[in-house]
Amino acid sequence: MLSMKAKYALRAMMVLARNEKKLMQTKTIAQEADVPYKFLEVILSDLKNHGLVTSKRGILGGYNLAKPADVITIGDVIRIMDGPLAPIRCASVTAYQP
Repeated sequence: MLSMKAKYALRAMMVLARNEKKLMQTKTIAQEADVPYKFLEVILSDLKNHGLVTSKRGILGGYNLAKPADVITIGDVIRIMDGPLAPIRCASVTAYQP
C-alpha cells in the first residue's frame, strides 16, 4: 500500500510532466495536484534531493522536471518516498539484503 506522501508525489510529478518545459510555482502545483501546500514543499524537497526535479528561486522561480518525463518511472518516485518496492529485502533489486 502506498503512503499519502507517495500518492501526493505522484500527483505532483504528473502535473510537472504535463507542464514539462515551464517552471511551476509550488502553489500552482498544489492546486492542480490537489495536495496540501506545506506537505508538497517537503515532497518537492525530497524529489529535488534525489535529482528528479530542479528549482529556481525568486519571484519568477519554481519547479520543473530534471529529466525528461518519459525517463522517470513511477517506481523511482515511490522508492524515494516509501523505500524499496519488494515485500522482503532478499527480493529487492535496489536494496537487496540476504
